[in-house]
Amino acid sequence: MIIVYVSIALVVLSLIYLGIVAVKTSKETKVSLNDFSATAARLQEKVDKINEETTNLTNTSNQITENIQSKKETIQGVIGEAKATPEPFKKLFTSIKNTPNPQKDTSDERLVELGDRLIDMWGRYRVKRKSRAE
Repeated sequence: MIIVYVSIALVVLSLIYLGIVAVKTSKETKVSLNDFSATAARLQEKVDKINEETTNLTNTSNQITENIQSKKETIQGVIGEAKATPEPFKKLFTSIKNTPNPQKDTSDERLVELGDRLIDMWGRYRVKRKSRAE
């Protein structure tokens, strides 16, 4: 009969030990789960920040692209105007060459007249250029 009591006592002690180990394991698991949850939350915050920075970078990239396109169009317009610039001066010099000059000596009056023409043409060219730019 003593063996039965010893066996029952051994089973009871085993159940008590099992309970203690289960509670201890449960506490350790709870701490590990809390750490895991905190790590997951920090990771999610970093992912959110990366997504926000990606969006900002995309917006900035689009603005830069639009700015470059606008400046490219402006420069192309300026280049087109620069290519067209020699034409009025060619016409002016052609008309000067074709003007008959019986004296072969250029008088001061003719120089003043030529200067006035050049200034007038330059003024008209600048006005025309400004009106195209606007």
